[in-house]
Amino acid sequence: MNDPFYEFTSLNNTTRFDFLSIGKREIHKAVIYSQSADPQIFFLSLANVSQEDLLDFVTTSNNGDLKVVLATVVQTLITFLDIHPTVMVAFTGNTPSRSRLYNILISQELDQVSANFLIFGIKGDRIELFTRNSCYDSFLISRKNVNID
Repeated sequence: MNDPFYEFTSLNNTTRFDFLSIGKREIHKAVIYSQSADPQIFFLSLANVSQEDLLDFVTTSNNGDLKVVLATVVQTLITFLDIHPTVMVAFTGNTPSRSRLYNILISQELDQVSANFLIFGIKGDRIELFTRNSCYDSFLISRKNVNID
């Protein structure tokens, strides 16, 4: 993904990345990487950050800069995996339409990112290598060196 992205800062030992979304208004956002019960899997979440530093994972901003926000999330993911090269990152849309959007974006970028990353799609309880024109509920991404046995 070679799209423009927002400058971001790393917090909490590289498990939180903050940036400012500048669209119709300025919105403080954070990308959070939370470790799961399996120490090799982290969950990626995008949140709006209130002035009190409270995280809102539900509100859709509609700030007019979705492409730049998503490019920023991808850049934080690359940074996170550079620092933690043996983990996998899982993510899903918080709505079915958001998951469809992720399916479309990954399909568009698959050729470019597959040189360095493995991307898996999850349908129900089945995990498979991401395939274009398939509809997945959630996703896993890792550096190519990670084994998902």
